[in-house]
Amino acid sequence: MMQRVQVSGKKPIGIIVAIVCVGVAILFGVHVSHEDSTHPSSDSASIDAEMVHVASTVGGRLKELRVVVNQHVHKGDVLYQLDPEPYELIVRQAQANLDLANAEVENQTRLLSIKTSNAAMADDQVVRARTNRDLAARTVERLKPLAGQSYIPWQQYDQARVALHDAEVSLSQSRNQSVAATTAIGDLKSSLAARDASKAALDHAKYELRQTMVTAPADGYVTSLRVKAGEVLAPSQVLFTLIADDEWYATANIREINLSSVQIGDCVTVHSMIDRHSPLRGHVESIGWGVLSVDSAGIARSLPIVPRQMDWVHVAQRFPVRIKLERANPLLLRLGATATVEIRHGAACP
Repeated sequence: MMQRVQVSGKKPIGIIVAIVCVGVAILFGVHVSHEDSTHPSSDSASIDAEMVHVASTVGGRLKELRVVVNQHVHKGDVLYQLDPEPYELIVRQAQANLDLANAEVENQTRLLSIKTSNAAMADDQVVRARTNRDLAARTVERLKPLAGQSYIPWQQYDQARVALHDAEVSLSQSRNQSVAATTAIGDLKSSLAARDASKAALDHAKYELRQTMVTAPADGYVTSLRVKAGEVLAPSQVLFTLIADDEWYATANIREINLSSVQIGDCVTVHSMIDRHSPLRGHVESIGWGVLSVDSAGIARSLPIVPRQMDWVHVAQRFPVRIKLERANPLLLRLGATATVEIRHGAACP
């Protein structure tokens, strides 16, 4: 026979307390979820900066290295110099070629002047020959009726006709000489083109000579330097990397479900792991438009790759959010340092 057990009057109080605790936990979870979606954050961000791979467009032996690893340099500081002697010789050779081209232009200018004068003289000879021919023709016309009436000897008339023929031949020869002299004048196009080519070669040689002296393109820190003077470098060979320190950034990967709450220009609180007690202020500069996904990877001009298995758990994709830091303490900024970010929240964004 079952025996009824009476419930103590204190049990309902415990149940009520449990219900209240569960309700508080639910409300707290809803609040945390709301705050997380309203103020996206990330504890796996990193400090970022622009980098310049320092190299010269020309090659040669490293003559002088004026920096050491981790040194801070300013824009315009000389970083290193290649042996300039080969390029100085090229400049001298190019200068000599330019001088030769200038001399050739002057020579062709003198020849052009002489040919122009010869052409003018040939034109004058044509005028004179035409005048003589016309005179000889008029003489023949005057003597012809006189010879027919025997007023003059026929020999005199024949001599006039011969003189007319000679004048016509002289006129034809003068015309041919005038055409030849005019054709021979030519121009200075080839000489001027050769001079321009020599000048361009000299400018290029001077440019290469200037490239033997490499200067800092921006303020920053020298890193990845592992060579010494005497090394032979190829053109465009990177000697070291310069971390620009004029602008610093933080890159945070934010889940796609929270991107709708992130706007360009939002205030951001950043804590560098170097010193988590010193907040850094920044603002959202840009939001990444794409990331590489394994599911979308494939070979060009081939069929898409679709895995057979299915994931029952959907993991939200994360997109990089670029945050520009404002008036940051240089001691807290190192490329690749871990950081935490809070968008529109934190000590730097009251």
